Amino acid sequence: MIDSLAHDDFERAFYRSLWRKLIARLTGRNNELMPFDEVRHALPYSGQRDIGLQSVPIEKIVGSVGRYRDFDRAFLPTQRQTTERWVNIRRAHYNDVSLPPVELYKIGEVYFVKDGNHRVSVARDRNQVDIDAYVTEIDIPFRLTADMDIDTVQSEKAYARFRQDTRLGELQPEADLHLSDPAEYERLREHIDAHRYYLGTERQADVSPSEAAESWYGSVYRPLVEAIEAQGLRKQFPSLTPADLYLRVSEYQWLLREAAQETEAEEQARDEATERMADIYQQRLVRRVIRTLRHATWIDTMIRDKEHAAFMEKTRLHELRPDAHVLASLPGKYEKILHHIDVHRYYLGLEYQRDVSWPEAVASWYDKVYLPTVQSIREEGVLADFPDRTETDAYIWLVEHREALGEKES
Repeated sequence: MIDSLAHDDFERAFYRSLWRKLIARLTGRNNELMPFDEVRHALPYSGQRDIGLQSVPIEKIVGSVGRYRDFDRAFLPTQRQTTERWVNIRRAHYNDVSLPPVELYKIGEVYFVKDGNHRVSVARDRNQVDIDAYVTEIDIPFRLTADMDIDTVQSEKAYARFRQDTRLGELQPEADLHLSDPAEYERLREHIDAHRYYLGTERQADVSPSEAAESWYGSVYRPLVEAIEAQGLRKQFPSLTPADLYLRVSEYQWLLREAAQETEAEEQARDEATERMADIYQQRLVRRVIRTLRHATWIDTMIRDKEHAAFMEKTRLHELRPDAHVLASLPGKYEKILHHIDVHRYYLGLEYQRDVSWPEAVASWYDKVYLPTVQSIREEGVLADFPDRTETDAYIWLVEHREALGEKES
């Protein structure tokens, strides 16, 4: 009688695994146990230790050392080769025979069976909540949870390496920099490297990689993510992480600035930036993001504010000429003004037959080039026909067209 019940239980468990396999194919969900060796080799770890006999929640046992193909994610049997072993354990339960504890590895919050796969399978089939186990814990630098699969583990490995290489794991332990595509962590590193370069140029000193990473997080990444949150992009694209959106928005900003430097037409600059982004990204979801950014005027405002702050920091115009009002309404224009100052500095040096300091060139440019041009713009009432533009916009347009006609700035 007991033997027959045990065999019937196996058959039910086996056919349940077939149904789960079919449903997994239809839904695209992962139904496989995680292979311990593959997970173990994929993860950086700092050591392991025996933590003795434990009562382990069965639902947290998600993989196996050697038999990960013999059972599915619910530990239902997927083949008949070891039917008798499964039946013998089930028979022991019917006869109230005590079985020895299983042996498990613990990695993060989940467990892998070292010895006792059939005992775990039968216990789970009986709706048993916990199982006694001798546990060996392996330390890793991030969380591994029961809902993860091997692809997620690989992604977490890339994330852990990024946090370790940049030291952001230590410097900003609460920062969430997860990316959907682990290959894109290299692009985040490039953003940090670029920030390090500009920081070093600004300070005229070497900046350490960790100092650059922390500065990038505080002054570049976090403010942009906060703006993304405030504009509701996270709600529009819930499947993308904050870091995913940071990359898309920051790259669109950069392309928009580049396009704006090449054209006077705001709409044309937006179109060019959108087209370039579409050439880079082929995914349908990202293209939806691009279309959204195409109409996001807050991005223009953010670019202008950042560029204006950087321009004032570099020129110190607010100190040299407290009444100065240099404000462009379009992104990508302050680089042009800095170029005008550099050109003016060059010709000033030729005129004076000596080196001209940057502050001296800035003050002279404002007094001899910018202010006279703006006064002419005011006298001619140029902005009457362009109410959405500023005196600085008009100055840039006039200077650029004057240079195009071959006139030398002095």
